[in-house]
Amino acid sequence: MITGNRTGSAIACALLTIAAFAQAQPGGSRSQISGTVTKVGASVPHLLLKSDQGADVSVTITDRTVIRRIPPGETDPKKGVPIKLPDVAAGDRAVIVGPSPADPQTWIATAVLVMARSDVASIHQRDQEVWKTRGTNGIVIAVDEAAGTVSIRGGQQTHTVRPSEKTAYLRYSLDSPRFADARPSTFSEIRIGDQMSVLGNKSEDGATIQAERVVSGSFRQIAATTTAVNAQIGELLVKDVATKKPLTMQVDSDSTMKKLPGPAARNLARRYAPGAQPRGAGNGSGDISQMLDNLPAMPLSELKPGDAIMASTTQGSTPGRVTAIMLLAGVEPLLTASSKATQDILSGWTIGGGDTSQ
Repeated sequence: MITGNRTGSAIACALLTIAAFAQAQPGGSRSQISGTVTKVGASVPHLLLKSDQGADVSVTITDRTVIRRIPPGETDPKKGVPIKLPDVAAGDRAVIVGPSPADPQTWIATAVLVMARSDVASIHQRDQEVWKTRGTNGIVIAVDEAAGTVSIRGGQQTHTVRPSEKTAYLRYSLDSPRFADARPSTFSEIRIGDQMSVLGNKSEDGATIQAERVVSGSFRQIAATTTAVNAQIGELLVKDVATKKPLTMQVDSDSTMKKLPGPAARNLARRYAPGAQPRGAGNGSGDISQMLDNLPAMPLSELKPGDAIMASTTQGSTPGRVTAIMLLAGVEPLLTASSKATQDILSGWTIGGGDTSQ
């Protein structure tokens, strides 16, 4: 999954049902916005919200506004507990339902659905443990619409993903690896080449996953050579090894950067050398992904022009510009050994360096 300031996957999936709740509110079609409460008005009933897109939003509360607290684990907003405005606190997660506003930063709420800050923290922790034990990551290599299945490759292992009618789908935006910017999705949006994280039970042989949650997105796995580094603004200029084209890569607080020690890089290169016997590199054995997770973070200032990198990035809606999700340096021996090493290693490495809860 993805690191950064965002809601957990369990919370995001719980909010998938809110769209239907919004449509059911009196007065017809409604819009919604989600974020974190920053202030609760006392004299004048209102909320201030920092939206998941980073905007400051003012929310007017009326006598008709329905306010409900959603208990941990509950996915039906109608089963929320009715509360009053003073029961809402800064730090709580909230979804605002109301008429589409003329000004996107000023809302009049018909409904406010709240998850307490303490509940959010406990869900994050619980969800992290669930994803560690029951999550699988990989690149989509086949979509069988007739059978309703997807095949993913994580490292050097292949899994068949079998969704059900209860499977919840989310999809990342082209320019953001954040859960906060992901939106409800469907099976039909999944494409070959997508990065996918699946939560569900595996068959005894590990070949099949009964999917409960599916999070997918169109990301890029690239091998590149660094041509310039600007640590002050968090920006890299690189040359894509495959296309030979220049690329501007933004590095922000959500980016995970690691560097392989020389001996580890040479050992991995031997795995990918022509004629080497295949070994599990992703979920399953988990040896490579766990090793990468355990490496210390690398500051951007440590990169120098001429360094080789592997990177998983956003797809990017602006040609030639992407944001780094994961960046791995010290990979020169790997790039020499195999052209497949980049995709295999990055597909097996959990996006965000192992934090699958958020």
